[in-house]
Parts: sequence; C-alpha cells; structure tokens
Amino acid sequence: MATLIVLQGPDKGRTLRTADETVLIGRGSTQIPLTDQTISRRHAELKMVADGWVLTDLNSSNGTYINGVRIEKPTRLKHGDQIRVGGTLLVYTGDESVQQFSGAGIPQNLVTLDAGSPTIVDSSVVATAPSNEDSVVLAAPETVYAVKAWNVMRELSHVIGSLLPTDQLLARVLDIVFEEAEVDRGVIFVRDETTDELLPEVVRFRGPRDQEPNGKPIIASRTIMNHVVESREGVLCSNAIADKRFKSGKSVQNLGLRSVICVPIVARNQILGVIHLDCPVTRHTYGESELRLITAIGYQTGLAIENARLVQSHLRQERMAAAGETVAYLSHYIKNLLQGMLSGADILERGLDKRDLTLTGQGWNIVERNLDRSYNLMMNMLAFSKPREPRLEHLQLNRIVEEVVTLVQKQADAKKVMLLTELDEHAPPIPIDYDGVHQVALNIITNAIDAVEPNKGVVNVRTRYDSARRQAMLSVTDNGPGVPEELRDKVFDAFHSTKGHGGTGLGLSVARKIVRELGGRIELISPPEGGAEFLVRLSAVERVQPGKGDTQGPPR
Repeated sequence: MATLIVLQGPDKGRTLRTADETVLIGRGSTQIPLTDQTISRRHAELKMVADGWVLTDLNSSNGTYINGVRIEKPTRLKHGDQIRVGGTLLVYTGDESVQQFSGAGIPQNLVTLDAGSPTIVDSSVVATAPSNEDSVVLAAPETVYAVKAWNVMRELSHVIGSLLPTDQLLARVLDIVFEEAEVDRGVIFVRDETTDELLPEVVRFRGPRDQEPNGKPIIASRTIMNHVVESREGVLCSNAIADKRFKSGKSVQNLGLRSVICVPIVARNQILGVIHLDCPVTRHTYGESELRLITAIGYQTGLAIENARLVQSHLRQERMAAAGETVAYLSHYIKNLLQGMLSGADILERGLDKRDLTLTGQGWNIVERNLDRSYNLMMNMLAFSKPREPRLEHLQLNRIVEEVVTLVQKQADAKKVMLLTELDEHAPPIPIDYDGVHQVALNIITNAIDAVEPNKGVVNVRTRYDSARRQAMLSVTDNGPGVPEELRDKVFDAFHSTKGHGGTGLGLSVARKIVRELGGRIELISPPEGGAEFLVRLSAVERVQPGKGDTQGPPR
C-alpha cells in the first residue's frame, strides 16, 4: 500500500493511502486527491513495481521533485522520501516491511535501557573509530564498500542541505542507514539538555512489532552507550553475548545482541546523541568498514543538527526583527489613520456647534475616508496573514470589475482622476472566487489612482478573454511616474511601499497572494509611453473536477 503524509500545503496533516497498482496524483485524482491549486489535474503518477513504488511526472507545469531534485524520468521511491508537487510537500512511508516511530509517537514500552554497569569499559571493544573530522575521510575500501559509502554520503549531503527540523533529519538518517546497511533494529537517542539523559527520538525495526517473539521491547545496552559517550568513539561488538567484556550489560544477555554498532553524534565536541544498531549474527556480522561508515554518518549527523539549529536560531531572530519592524510600521500607519479621524471629528464637531453644514460635511468626509482606509487595512492584513481556500463560482469578471469601479469612483473624483473602463462583452463566466477577485481589483485600481497626479491622472481598466489560452485577463494601466527599474523586483514584497507613510505596502502583496491561490498570475508591465500596467491572468479552466487531455497547470 502506498502511504503519503502531507507535510505542507492546503491539505497539511492528511494521510493518503491507496492499494491500487497505478495511482494518479493531482487535483483530478480520485485516489490521492489534492486541493492545492498550483498542482495540475494530472500531475504525477505512482506505479507499483516488483520491489516497491515508482514515481513519474506527467509533464506537469510546475514539475515533481524528490528530496529537492526535479525528476526527469521514473524514479524508485524509498521510505522517507519527500515529494514536492506545486506548493504541497508529501513524505512517502509506503514500506510496510519496516516499522518506524519518532518523538512523542514512540510507544512508552518500545525502547528501554538496561541498568548496565557504571564501570567504564576499557579494552572491551572489538574495534573502535574516532568521531571527528578524520572519520569523514574514509580509508580506501574495496569496490563494493566504496559504492555503498559513496551512496550514503551523497544521500546524507542532500539531507544536510535540506535543513530539515531535527526530528525529520534523524528519521531520514535512519532511513539511509536501513537502505545501505544490514540492520534489524535501529534507535537514535538524543541527549536531553536538561537532564543529560539519552532519550529515544527515532526507532526503526524490520517487520511488524506484534510478530516479535513474546512482544519483547527493544532494549539498548546502556553499558555500550556509556562507553561511546565517554570515549566519543564508535564501538563495534561482533559477538556481544560471547564477549566477556560486556557481561555487565543485562541487555546483551537478554536480547542476544550478537552484532552491535553504536556511534556518537558529535558537534563542537558536544555529545548530541548516539546511533545504536544491531543485527542477529545469523544474518550478518558487522565489520570495521561498516563501523567507519556509521561513525562518519554519526559525525555528519551532528554537524547537520548543529547547522539546522543555527539556521533556526537565525530565522527566529529574523522573524522577531521582522515582526518588530512590521508592528512599528503598522503602528505608525494606524496612528496616522487615528490622527486623521480625530482631525475630521474635530472639524465635524465645530461644524455642528456653528450649524455650518459645509464645515460639517468636510469633517465627515475626512472621517469617512480614514474609516475606509482602516477597513481596507484590516481586510488586507487578514488576507495576507493566513491561507484562504478559494470558493469557486462561475461568475462574470466584468460584473466584479464594475462593482469595484463604482466603489472607487468617489476616490477618483475627489482627486480629479479620469477613470476609464473597457470591458470585453463577449467574455464568458469563469470559475473564480468573488471575494478574492474583488479584493485584487480593488487593491490594484486603488493603487493606480494613488500613483497618478491630481487633475492629470488617467486610469484605464480593461478586461479581455483569450480563448486560445482559456484565460480571462484584467489590465489596470495608469499614466503615473511608473515603477523604477531597481524597484520592480520589490513591488510585490510585503510592506514595501512607494507612498511613504501613505501606504502599508500590503495591497499588491495581497493581490499576488490571492491570484496565486486561484492558480493565476499577476505581472507588472512598464509601457514604452510611461506609467505602469498590472496584468492579472485568471484561468477559465475548471480546477476542481477531473478532465481529459494533457496536464493543465497554472496559466503562463
């Protein structure tokens, strides 16, 4: 059975399973349906083969990626592979011959440590390997081992470069170990920074646990782990039961760990945890080459954890700084709105006291204008701060544009700006979200009115339907100063405004976000005659029901 867990995207948290031999991934799939509008109806295909599942991209517009690499041909999936389609990230966990638990999901009695012996083990290991920079430089091995070592380090480099959270990173490391080494059971322990105790973070073993004899838990040898932590070197025990030097460890006797590898996870001379692997000697006995390889994996894992923690720390600092800057920016803008309302209220009060209707009207106009700005700010903040699920209906784009033009006509008249419309009467209804498109049109047209000079400004609002591309287009052109070339890449950035304290910098950011949620595109065009044009392309293709033909992605 193919099992996919959605990590990111509109369907985050869902677990998708199917037992069909051929599985379609996309918006039009009845087996693994996804609601992400950036995914094509027929985006990719999973196919069962003799030894697992193969993933194939179906010429989708946005491509299909496995562990960050775009696939160009059918690719065999491995347990733990991350698949990105559009804005959705899935993890493949279809290998039911291997059981895996992580973090809080580990059953309480699944992994235990024996009492062991407090005595430090001195010459009690068959082989050791230091965990440092030198351990990564593997000695010239035989050909088969060289290929295995190369595959492991290549896969590990992809994991390190992905900057995964620690729990996902450790799960992927254990996946790699199971793929390239003979392992019956594997546990990664992480050191608790408060108690210094080693706690199981990821557990993997072959076969369902209820098939284990007597349902015994996985017991790791505290004796071996203590030695690894204190000596900071990897340990190989080729026959732990017969080895008198590990007699003090009860787990060695209880479970018959005839072949054990245990290596430290080290970063900056700090022990972050250990990797504990075992396999029955009847199936395989570990050698020194495998010890060196697993020790190198442990060292690289430590560097990856440290690197991920530094990046996360840096991101937290950046988020705090960005949050502080955003609060300061919005506070200043809201203060200006409140000052405008207070001024309008003061004029309104004086007009009422003097029974001067002209003065009263002036005061009310100021209050009303700032109320509108406050309302628009709140709507933009709501749209920007959270993902929204478009509610698609077959509507006339012209109808929405006409309503927005009527709404902003008063603003254009107050600034003495000419607002012209040219709407395609032959445009058919298309599947769009009324509220979303209304806000997009309002933000763009308002932005254009703000950009032009009073008494001289002209804003043209046009709609057009392209039957060849099956797109409806909204164009808003102004004769303002245009957007300087050095600012064109930033015009859609949040809180980037060319209006000084007169704007929040959210309008165009929100417009782009909503258009993307609808599977469309928004473009900035600089006409040769000057000014600026914002062109919105919306797909007229039904994006919910599955259809025939080739893959259909977002419009270009």
